[in-house]
Amino acid sequence: MNPDYALLTTRAECDAATADVTFELKTFSHRDAGLDIADERASRSQASGAAALAKKDAEILVAQGQAAVPGLTPEQQQDANDALELLQAQRKKIMKSNRTSAGTARFLSTVDAAQVQGQVEVLTAVLAGIAAHRATLPA
Repeated sequence: MNPDYALLTTRAECDAATADVTFELKTFSHRDAGLDIADERASRSQASGAAALAKKDAEILVAQGQAAVPGLTPEQQQDANDALELLQAQRKKIMKSNRTSAGTARFLSTVDAAQVQGQVEVLTAVLAGIAAHRATLPA
């Protein structure tokens, strides 16, 4: 549905509407920039999470090797197993963190971004419509 520009009957009303819509456009443009930054942060976080996971996997491989060394005393074996379990728990924590920066939450942030971008486009078109209508009004 398009706005009814005929409701603006004077140039002063057009100017007031332009000021209001311009302010609203600034608000949505600011939100759009904020969402872009949030998306970039999420992408960086995801890359960081993947790197952390790869590092933790390498540490687990080393710990598995240490736990498999023959001739360990029972105490050394228990310490090696404990270290391995700790690393595996840390890996699970990284996996959980990586899941929260993807999936539904990430999808919904793209929905928000699309809504804001759509609003920016609508408001930009409205400003052009007000300007065109204003030009038709008597001075």
